[in-house]
Amino acid sequence: MDEPLVHVDPARAGNYWQAIRRQLDATGASLIFSTHVAETVLGEAQNVVCLREGQVRYAGSVHELYWHPATVELAEFLGPMNWLSPAEARLWLESEEEGSRGWRPEQLALAPVPASPIVVESSRFRGSVAETELRHPATGSTRRFFHRPSGDHFRPGLPVIARVLLFLFAFVLAGCHRAAVGDITVRAVHSWILPAEGAMLPSPRSVAIGKNDEFAVLDTGGRVLVYDAAGTLLRRWTMPDITVGKPEGVCILADGRVIVCDTHYHRVVYFDAQGKVVHAFGGMGNGPGEFIYPVGIAKDDRENLYVCEYGGNDRVQEFTRDGVFIRAFGGFGTGPGQFQRPSGLCWHAGEVYVADAINNRVLVFTEGGKYERILGEGGHPLPVQFPYGIAFGGDGDFYVIEYGAGRLTRVSPEGRLLGRFGSTGLGEGQFSTPWGLAIDSKMRVRVADTKNRRIVTCEL
Repeated sequence: MDEPLVHVDPARAGNYWQAIRRQLDATGASLIFSTHVAETVLGEAQNVVCLREGQVRYAGSVHELYWHPATVELAEFLGPMNWLSPAEARLWLESEEEGSRGWRPEQLALAPVPASPIVVESSRFRGSVAETELRHPATGSTRRFFHRPSGDHFRPGLPVIARVLLFLFAFVLAGCHRAAVGDITVRAVHSWILPAEGAMLPSPRSVAIGKNDEFAVLDTGGRVLVYDAAGTLLRRWTMPDITVGKPEGVCILADGRVIVCDTHYHRVVYFDAQGKVVHAFGGMGNGPGEFIYPVGIAKDDRENLYVCEYGGNDRVQEFTRDGVFIRAFGGFGTGPGQFQRPSGLCWHAGEVYVADAINNRVLVFTEGGKYERILGEGGHPLPVQFPYGIAFGGDGDFYVIEYGAGRLTRVSPEGRLLGRFGSTGLGEGQFSTPWGLAIDSKMRVRVADTKNRRIVTCEL
């Protein structure tokens, strides 16, 4: 095939590639195709031949070329790469390297840190990759970095540090294989694409369960979509404003109110069951009841609310069901009771469980905000890879959705790993950068399978 699907709407091209894969599987055939699009090679090819000026520059494994390119020229065949000499790595990343090497955007993250020797010159968000120009005032050096987008608005002059997320390489490897522990028993898997918004096909980000097992979905179109237990769309509405960015966390109260973390507007918004705004609270800041980027929300048995946020003020705040501030706990960092991008949380039996995404762990607090432990067994943290959401099931166990590994993990309240389901990919029983999950009364796990632009239901 010569540049297949190059003129097809990107939001729908995945459906056609799925049809092609099914045909190849059914016939045992192989496919050779040409393309200029690195994402297509990464998603569809096992081996690649790279041509430049009529010459073969590389022939071999896609995986090897992506993660272990010999030169920056080869690296850039499959997308942006941060290629640094040992001296540059020491200056910008505080990393000691024996030779020149590269880091892919998903292996680097920027974080605001007061008094850092590095400041932002300019920054651009480009979807799955952000591009930021950094300056080192002491030496006068500047450097462009491609990195994992954090949602933060890196204004010029902001002091930041560049972190190497070495664990992300393990994510990709682990997401390609089933775990050695037992698999979660899944009776059936169903999935569906969210309704289009004009020419755009939005991706889901968050899921929450309500009365009669109705569930609400947030998507990258800035919409709230409410489905019945069978997956029929009942109603939908759009956030009051989505110019700056889209929301990431949702919760449903017993009276039917839908509560949304309006992430980039630094607030929490209440809707009635039909989508009318009835209340909001918050504002940009670090004080009580203020937020940088609120992204996760959960409730306890009294319907007190717990909201987690990131952006340098990584913490959890507790409120009454009507938004009156009670307390805050946690803080930015890697130590006990600290977070780097807490992304999801849940309450159970007087404890708050927080998915601490970048630190690659789940932290447990009392509902009064006292840090208790890292979820795990025998002194070892639960082996999760970039956890983005956690939920408690009716079977008495917790379920974690792993953004990095593309899988669902089951764990006991004591922290014992019980099973896993899924791997990274586009097929049935696979996930690609899943952002959230919720579990209803029938043990149906609803997963926001974000990059695959679909909701997946796993019936346990």
